[in-house]
Amino acid sequence: MKKEKEDILKFLVQEKNVYLSDIEEKFNIPNIREIIDDLVREGKIKIQNDGRVILTPLGLLEGKNILEKHEILERLLKDIGVNEKEAHKEAHELEHFLPDEGKERLRGVFGFGEGNIVTLLSLSAGDEGEVVSIRGGRGMVQRLLDMGLTPGTRIMVIRKAPFGPLEISVRGYHLALGRGIAQRIWVRRKR
Repeated sequence: MKKEKEDILKFLVQEKNVYLSDIEEKFNIPNIREIIDDLVREGKIKIQNDGRVILTPLGLLEGKNILEKHEILERLLKDIGVNEKEAHKEAHELEHFLPDEGKERLRGVFGFGEGNIVTLLSLSAGDEGEVVSIRGGRGMVQRLLDMGLTPGTRIMVIRKAPFGPLEISVRGYHLALGRGIAQRIWVRRKR
């Protein structure tokens, strides 16, 4: 159940306004209610009267930790030539086995220290970042560059819909980007 718990915490970090029904739909597993009850008992989530699921500070810390492990592993796999879809899938499996010490070592290798380099998709509404790089085909990268998403450009996430696009502000314009594209844009998170 450790894997499922970590997946739920990561999901709650990535999405806003998540309800019990969203979790049950996303994680279509028979014992989902038992896992959710465990997370409540462990003090990692709270369930509001309207069914909305809220991360506690402990849950947020653990969720961000597993998300960061995923992002570091996915980046490593892509950098050694694994295609994007396979890298995402493999990182999802490996993230549950990477100890925190290993994460910190990989973080140092990839410059994930100061500035916290993450994908645009991992930012929340209200977060700001600076574009570091874009990974993808030449056509997609060129379209994003033409829209003003060039390295060094400051961006802000305006809205992040569950399972939907991200609305961002860049150079005074509002753009909507699909989740797949947002996953290919690496930014330095601004605090």
